[in-house]
Amino acid sequence: MFVLKHNEYEIIETGKEELESLLGVYMECEDFLTLGPQPKASRKMVLEDIRIAREEKGLFCGIYDKNKNDMNKDGKNKQIIGVVEFIPGMWENKPEGAFLSLLMIVKSRRQQGIGAKVVRLVEEAITRNPHIRYIFSAVQVNNGQALRFWQRMGYEICSAPELRPDSTTVYNLRKEIPIE
Repeated sequence: MFVLKHNEYEIIETGKEELESLLGVYMECEDFLTLGPQPKASRKMVLEDIRIAREEKGLFCGIYDKNKNDMNKDGKNKQIIGVVEFIPGMWENKPEGAFLSLLMIVKSRRQQGIGAKVVRLVEEAITRNPHIRYIFSAVQVNNGQALRFWQRMGYEICSAPELRPDSTTVYNLRKEIPIE
């Protein structure tokens, strides 16, 4: 199981076993979902995202708030405040590429720096692989707030707007990893 630890958050690979908690995150992020083809969260949507992540050799992770004392019977924090999905390497069969495909933080926890901390934590994990030279992402052209966030995180637009099979139009983004 993949786990990243930060003093405030844990990023833990998750799946169907956390379906109801994940659905809660998706429902709290419907303002983001309304920008795309499916504006309402559903169990089917969450399960499809998990399936696609695994099919693409990616990691679908819950973002857990360690500052909450709401533990389940296994001692794991139940407070999922977001999801992050990424392909840590070999994106599009290129050993130098990784892809950060989804980041959602529940509305009540946004504008607190959580997204930036999560992205940096994921980037640190990805770049432990010495072959990684680029981390790619994509953002819908109608999501100006997200585009500004990714640009603040060092990602640059690397394509003209591109129509995706799901009928969304996105900018492809890229962050170059300096060679040390």
